[in-house]
Amino acid sequence: MLSMLRAHIDAAMDGPRDRNIFGAFALMISDDIVRASSSRAPEAGPAASALALLAHKPGLSIRMLAVGVGLSHAGTVRLVDRLAAEGLIERRGHSTDGRTRSLYLTESGKVASDGVLASRDEVIAEGLSILDPAEVKLLCDIAERVLRARLENLEHSYRICRLCCYDGCTNCPIDAELHERGVDREGSDGA
Repeated sequence: MLSMLRAHIDAAMDGPRDRNIFGAFALMISDDIVRASSSRAPEAGPAASALALLAHKPGLSIRMLAVGVGLSHAGTVRLVDRLAAEGLIERRGHSTDGRTRSLYLTESGKVASDGVLASRDEVIAEGLSILDPAEVKLLCDIAERVLRARLENLEHSYRICRLCCYDGCTNCPIDAELHERGVDREGSDGA
């Protein structure tokens, strides 16, 4: 199957050169997003993703936050401790599981998250500014198809969307794909 896919891609692309160009483009934008969003977070590393993800999904459990930001459970607990000490997030009792804590942004955390997401949006807008609106639409349509096809599961959706501005993502392709698969991200915190 992989060899058939590679042959299909090779027929449409100039083989390794086009893959290299696309890979460099993806890494450049990704690195710029991480650098810009981290510069607006209270600390380097996954704090920006944690703030953005909690804005996207208030009430997330530490377990699902860990999945989304790519840290171990212990590392996520330490991150949550630091962000709580800075007054950016708060722990509350979980609605159905007394052993689990739900995480929410404070008002200061919402301001910090807005800054993280604004810097992310600026990088993307600048990176795509060379394209005309029709090209941006085409790129987004292609990206949506790839996102939906590559989505693995609910946990993966949190990782993919960790720096998304949820308010700006009407008709989210990830939510739509999960819905088609019978998975509901709303109301599920993975506790």
